Amino acid sequence: MNLELFLIVLINSLFDAAVLALATFGITLIFRTSSTTNFAQGSIASFSVYIAFIISNSIYSTLDPSVVDASAWWVFLVSVAVSLLFGFLLGLIVDVVLIRNAKDITPRGKQMITMGLILVFASLIDIIFGVSPMKMKELSSQNLNVSFSQFVLNIPIHKTVAIVVALIALAVLFIALRNTKWGLGVRATAANETVASMMGINTHLITALSWGLAGALGALAAAFYAPFAGNLNPNLMGSIQVNGFLALILGGASTFYGPVVAAIIIPFLNNYLAVPFTKWSSVLVYAIVLLVVLWKPNGLFGKKVIKKV
Repeated sequence: MNLELFLIVLINSLFDAAVLALATFGITLIFRTSSTTNFAQGSIASFSVYIAFIISNSIYSTLDPSVVDASAWWVFLVSVAVSLLFGFLLGLIVDVVLIRNAKDITPRGKQMITMGLILVFASLIDIIFGVSPMKMKELSSQNLNVSFSQFVLNIPIHKTVAIVVALIALAVLFIALRNTKWGLGVRATAANETVASMMGINTHLITALSWGLAGALGALAAAFYAPFAGNLNPNLMGSIQVNGFLALILGGASTFYGPVVAAIIIPFLNNYLAVPFTKWSSVLVYAIVLLVVLWKPNGLFGKKVIKKV
C-alpha cells in the first residue's frame, strides 16, 4: 500500500469512525440507563435526516441559484440543528409515551416495541416524504488540499468538519458524565436504577433525557453520513446501527467509553482490510469480533458484574 492510498483510507476511516462513534454512544446511553437496546435508533436517525433535507430544500428554494453553493454551509447547519431537535423529541417521545406506559414492561418487551417502531417509521417516511429520489447536500463540496512530494491529498471539508464535531461532542459528553450532576445521575442509574431512585435521583428524567440525547446523536450522525450514502431511504442508517450494536458488544456494554473505542476500531479494520480483501473485509471484521468476544465475553473493556447475595 502506497502512502497516498494509506492516507485516503485513513481520512475515510476517521470519518466513518466519527459517524459510528456518535451513533454508538447513543445506543450505549440507552442500554446503560434502560437495560435494553433500541432497535429503532437507526429509524429515528433516518427520519430526522429527512427533516433536515426538507428544511434545507425549503431554504434553497428561496435563494438565488448563483449563491446556492456559497450558502451550503449555513443551510446545512440550520437544517441539522432542526433535525437534532427533532431527533431529541422523537427519542423522548418513544421513552415517555411508549416505553414508560407499557404495562409490566421488561427489557425484552422494550426491544419488541422498538422493533415495531422500525416498521412505523419506514411507513411514515414513505407516506410523508414520498418515494422520489432525495439527496442531502454536503456542508461544503470543496476540499482541503495537502501537498506531498509526489501527490496532492484532497480532504473533503465536509468529512473534516464531521470528524472535528464528533470529537468535540463526545469530549463534552464524557466530561459531562464525569463532572456534572446529570452525569452522576446517569452513572448512578446505569449502576442500579432502584438504588439511584432511593437516593433521590429522578431516574425517569435521566432515562427520558438519555433516549432524547440518543435520538439527537443519531440525527447528527445521519446528517453527516447522508451526503455520501446516495439517495435518502428509510434504512439509511441500518448498517450504522448494526455496527453500533457490534461496537457495544466488542467494547463492553458495562462501560461508556469501551463501545466508543470499538466504534473507532471497526471502521479502521474494515477499510484497511478492504484494500487487499475487497469482498471479504466485512466478513473478516465480524470474524475478528467473534474471536475477541469468545476470548473476552464481556468485551475489550467490559468487566464481569458480580452480584452479591
